[in-house]
Amino acid sequence: MNIFNHGYDDDQGDYQVILKDHLGYRYEVHEFLGQGSFGQAIKCFDHKTKEHVAIKIIRNKKKFQYQAGIELKILKYLNYHDKYDQNNIIRVKDYCVFRKHLLISFECLSINLYEFIKNNNF
Repeated sequence: MNIFNHGYDDDQGDYQVILKDHLGYRYEVHEFLGQGSFGQAIKCFDHKTKEHVAIKIIRNKKKFQYQAGIELKILKYLNYHDKYDQNNIIRVKDYCVFRKHLLISFECLSINLYEFIKNNNF
C-alpha cells in the first residue's frame, strides 16, 4: 500500500477531504462542491471571518501548483484593479499552503461557472 503525502493525499495528488475537518486551522469543511483538473472545490466556514467561503484545494503536483499560482496572481491583480466590484470578477478572500496544498479562499457564489454556462445554453 502506498501512502501519499503522509496519508493526506490520494494517488493523483488530491487532498482527501473529510467533512467537518479543518483546513489551515481556520476553515471547517461543510460541503463538497466539485472537482476539476486542478483540484477540488469545497464549501467551508471561515472561523476567522465568520462567513462561508468556497475553497479551491489545488492538487499536490508541481505543474498544478505552478498554474494555480499564476491564476492567483492574475485574480489578485484583477481584484485590486476592480475595487468597487464593477466587472463581476470572483473575489479572492485569502490563500495559504496547508499540507503541501495551495488553498485559495473565494467568496461563496450560488452556482459554479459550468452551471452558469449550461443554464445559458453554452
